[in-house]
Amino acid sequence: MKVRKFQFKEGKVNSHESFHVVYDGPALIEHRMDVRDLAPALVAVADLLRAANKEINGDASEVRVHVNGTFKAGSFGIDLIASQQLLSHIKDIFSGNTATAISNASAIMGLVGLTGGGLIGLLRKLKGHPPVRIEQKADSETVWVNEVESIEVSPHVVRLYWNKVVRTSLEKLMSPLERDGICNFGVVTNDKVVLDVHDDEVGSFSAVGLNADAEMVSDILSSRKLLLIESLAFKDGNKWRVHDGNYAFHVSIEDEEFLGKIDSGKRFGKGDMLIVDLRQVQTVLGAKLLNESIIVKVWEHRRPLQASLL
Repeated sequence: MKVRKFQFKEGKVNSHESFHVVYDGPALIEHRMDVRDLAPALVAVADLLRAANKEINGDASEVRVHVNGTFKAGSFGIDLIASQQLLSHIKDIFSGNTATAISNASAIMGLVGLTGGGLIGLLRKLKGHPPVRIEQKADSETVWVNEVESIEVSPHVVRLYWNKVVRTSLEKLMSPLERDGICNFGVVTNDKVVLDVHDDEVGSFSAVGLNADAEMVSDILSSRKLLLIESLAFKDGNKWRVHDGNYAFHVSIEDEEFLGKIDSGKRFGKGDMLIVDLRQVQTVLGAKLLNESIIVKVWEHRRPLQASLL
């Protein structure tokens, strides 16, 4: 992944750690990004860390994120720094009676998942679906993705999962991936990519399910629909890009038998055709119209159509 970066700094008392938040793709080849995409994403970083800290540490501390620095030649970066005063307060809390407080911004970032795992890791595992159930243990919680698959996470991560402000802020942070030409979101520390999210996964970060104000417009199941494969993603949780003859869109796949064929080595390629049962869900949240497409069942796999038939 090419690094076209926003640079953020996470403060500690008398020290700091720097890291880069990255948006990458053909649209950013000239190190430029539409301010209408950039501004909400930057605000979302501050809102995300502030809300996560408030959920974990309550009103005893507050995260503040400040802009510090300018764009530099050859890079696409904004330097942000977390308030040192904030982290000093958290350190005092940690050394006092409330010893369960998360004592630094780095730990908050880890719970959110900006350095891998955490809430972001859980959401990628759930692939946009709610947990089947959550089982509490002494020092962890088991989140069941389905009846046979589960993931162990910190109780703090489960609290962040149910926090609407955290989830909506994370959704906004990932929202530039919905734009044509912006393909990746990532975090880089010490020149190492610690988080890389592809645009196929953007649906995993939707906060619609947590909002009672979300209105279900339609939930339609179409039987025996023919789809043309435009691009494939074989990692768990990634979506395929397909075309139905009118327009292209991303789909998730729930057909376990079909997924098993993929795991066993069955070959698929761009231009192949699938006959499927397709579920399409449309909801409205505020002023935002959301669409989700799911392949429920794959009935047939066909090779690309011949030119004479087009």
